[in-house]
Amino acid sequence: MESSKKQSDRKEVNVLYNKEYNAVAPTQGYEDDFAYDIYVSEGVLVPPCTFKAVEVQTGFKTAFDPVKYGMKMNLRSGTAAKTPLILANGTGIIEGTYRDGLKILVRNTFIDNRLVDFAFDVKGKRIEVKDIPKHVLQKAKKFYEEETKLLQYSGISPAIKRDIYEKLVPAGTIYIAPHDRIAQIHFSEKVYANFIESDFLPESVRGEKGLGSSGSSLKERENGERK
Repeated sequence: MESSKKQSDRKEVNVLYNKEYNAVAPTQGYEDDFAYDIYVSEGVLVPPCTFKAVEVQTGFKTAFDPVKYGMKMNLRSGTAAKTPLILANGTGIIEGTYRDGLKILVRNTFIDNRLVDFAFDVKGKRIEVKDIPKHVLQKAKKFYEEETKLLQYSGISPAIKRDIYEKLVPAGTIYIAPHDRIAQIHFSEKVYANFIESDFLPESVRGEKGLGSSGSSLKERENGERK
């Protein structure tokens, strides 16, 4: 009885979807979790210190009511805790009218200038370069060459050009394998804003106080309340 009432009270949105090659539909780790885990469809390397974000493919395409809802994407906490990966756009926003496959835009925040013969998986465990699929290395090398040209790097030694993404990778590189779960999605109801220009804004407690005006510690807050 309690379970049926619980289900009748919850809000639902119909999400039409189709899948490209190797895609998997989102799942939840536990019943009634807030978000849905999404799966990577293609293996990819995410090196540190790149100019552009790396696009991680899911092959999962959706359609839902664009008037009432929006979809948001965040990194999973396990990925955030065990790797230097972040979402390039903080929180991804996906509109109900978007029809291409969902992409996870990631950056690697690790900083190091060494070249090494190993990367890390999304659990933070070492993986030898020789064990990374060849097509994944080739795709990473193409990305590297495009960035090198974009940033007009010069003076790169022949040895590095030969070995990069063949035998060696930048230290801290993350290998994301097919069907890894590094991100999750959830839905939010849309609120429509009416922007009204005004010569005056109503007064408020904060007013025009700047960043950090409320303090950054419990002691500062207590002192503020005593004043």
